[in-house]
Amino acid sequence: MHWQAHDLHFSDHVLHYHGNGNAGKPALVFCHGFSDNGLCWHRVALRFTDQFDIYLLDARNHGQSSRGMVSAEDMAQDLADVITTLKLAPIIAVGHSMGAGTVAALAADHPHLVARIILEDPAWSDEDDTQKTKGMRKRAKGFAKYLEMIARLSDDQLLAMGRAQHPQWSLDDFPNWVQSKREVDELALKGLTRSPWQTLIQTINCPALLLYADETSDGIVQQKVVDQILSLNPCFQCTQIIGAGHNLRREQFEAYITAVEGFLS
Repeated sequence: MHWQAHDLHFSDHVLHYHGNGNAGKPALVFCHGFSDNGLCWHRVALRFTDQFDIYLLDARNHGQSSRGMVSAEDMAQDLADVITTLKLAPIIAVGHSMGAGTVAALAADHPHLVARIILEDPAWSDEDDTQKTKGMRKRAKGFAKYLEMIARLSDDQLLAMGRAQHPQWSLDDFPNWVQSKREVDELALKGLTRSPWQTLIQTINCPALLLYADETSDGIVQQKVVDQILSLNPCFQCTQIIGAGHNLRREQFEAYITAVEGFLS
């Protein structure tokens, strides 16, 4: 599959995306996680390419989209701007981690643009504000060191590191993963604090599927958070993917696809 590359030009930034050019079919828009790019959805998107008009977006400071300070609210507005500019509404939106937060914010703030949403392990926890602040500082330091480290690696060395860290992933996942690490900007982690997810959840009124990881893994969403979500909003279905961590689709691909297909049907 050859994805078609496009740029959308706005007043002070450019948003890059790849698509399958399937105009006339329902729009399926994918939002990647932190430090990935749109093409990191390649394997999943391929499974749906005959049914949908697919869009694989690069968030700002990722992929080939613009660089610069950007807030979580800006990223949700970027997604809304893409949908509006391309006249795609109402869309089905899929997001992983950071991208799941963007998709949830879109559904909350722009409900007329969204038909249904799928969220893969968003960064929703029951930490208090002090814990979240400490965690953000720690992640920012770690990310800066990570960028310095991977800049010294060849693509082959980065690939070898990725395969060692993620032995469950398909080999097909790695080329775009390697490329995405070359394209992420050091500003990507700044400005990404979001309003409490509990507030966000209560304003979403479209069908929503939350996919979360095995309790024994590195997943973010824990069962106590799932229970809160189900109590706050009856629009949500929640499915645990056994044997998967934070990268659910990469670690248990067929189980992930089965859950998504069930929700979309």
